[in-house]
Amino acid sequence: MNHFALLYALLFFGFGLLVALVGTPWAIRLGQHGIGLDFAHETRKKQDVPVPRLGGLPIMLAAALSVGVIVAVFPAQGAKWPPILVGSLLMYGLGLWDDLKRLGARRKLLGQLLTACIVFSMGLGIEKFTWPGAGSVELGAWSLPVTVVWLIVVPNIVNLIDGFDGLAGGLGLCLATTLGIVALHNEQTAVACYAFTMTGALLGFLIFNFPPAKIYLGDGGAYLIGFTIASLSLTSSNKGSVAKVLVVTFIALGVPILDTTFAVLRRGLRGYPLFHADDEHFHHRLERFGFSKRRILLGIYGVCLVLSLAGLSIIWTSGSTLPIGIGVLCVLSLFALRYFHLLKSWDDVRRKIDRLLGRRRVVAYALAQAQVLELEVERCGNGCEFWEVFHRTIRRVGFVEAGEVPDEIAIQVRYNGSAPWTLYGSRARGTVVEWQRIAECFRPVYAKAQEKWPA
Repeated sequence: MNHFALLYALLFFGFGLLVALVGTPWAIRLGQHGIGLDFAHETRKKQDVPVPRLGGLPIMLAAALSVGVIVAVFPAQGAKWPPILVGSLLMYGLGLWDDLKRLGARRKLLGQLLTACIVFSMGLGIEKFTWPGAGSVELGAWSLPVTVVWLIVVPNIVNLIDGFDGLAGGLGLCLATTLGIVALHNEQTAVACYAFTMTGALLGFLIFNFPPAKIYLGDGGAYLIGFTIASLSLTSSNKGSVAKVLVVTFIALGVPILDTTFAVLRRGLRGYPLFHADDEHFHHRLERFGFSKRRILLGIYGVCLVLSLAGLSIIWTSGSTLPIGIGVLCVLSLFALRYFHLLKSWDDVRRKIDRLLGRRRVVAYALAQAQVLELEVERCGNGCEFWEVFHRTIRRVGFVEAGEVPDEIAIQVRYNGSAPWTLYGSRARGTVVEWQRIAECFRPVYAKAQEKWPA
């Protein structure tokens, strides 16, 4: 390893850390003026007071400034940085827009597609997969869709796990460090400098984001981290080892990838939209097991570190440890199925899937009623009119008044960081978990109506 390259990387790490330490308190002060506050009614965060969602600002500032310095120090490599800078700015801007004013999943996806296409047109893409000793595969016309999918999926994976103080930032720090080490190994000093700038910036941000968080990443920060990981995994690839670096990134991203995969399967089987928020991610389940937030974070960081080392070993051993990396991911998957989803055998899997599919129509009906209530929020002229419609709808899907049935189940739904909203269902018509899933369908519209007409 080039000692001068390592020195440059450490200097850029310090630069990113300094920018975050100075910039994050400034972003917190912006939030104190009412800009970009998170009230938790659209998220699963359980804060008691509003928290600013502007943590991506100092990280974006560090990234943009570092690109300027890198181009000045390494002018011969200047051509590779415009797509990364433009893509980072666009992806962060899209997320920031959503933090300030909700865009909706479709608009965000469209914005991500446009951003990925722009970045591809500027020269950042996957043209072929090459594995040393195994030949290469030219993608040809598939280069665009494969690149776009990669540049969109990774940011969304990071964003989906950003529901717990310090989680996305810590995983992003681990991934940026991993890709920085890969760049140093491949003698790509400029790429290493950028990666370690992000490492420093994320470390500085985590000082303020570690539980209890004073500031959140927001969608902007999560998208920025995800795009950085996706783009650096392409930029830090040598022409002879593109597939290898992507595999390293995939294995190092094992925790968020598995968490997202289980979330997509879970929501699909239950009949929820894929972007419907829930509290059944890995960190939520660990919290219900009684672990503190700090212990959960340190445990997940440790797993991410092991996965990163398994990924890096593929680079260091010219691919011979690939089976070990895949094996670690398989073991992690089996652990999650066994302890988080309580699936001990194939019979358990079959029974759970059959029960979930059997309840899909109930959930679909509740979601349809919630969509109608979204329109009623705009149509109704006053709170009395809306809440009358709301309570009729709640009864239509099966909820009852307190004390109305002898075997009632009390269901609590958090909204807007306030005291839980309580609903009641009949034990004869469903379990606690099943009633909870139906109640969750109405949480967003309930919170929206509470803001307009407090019940």
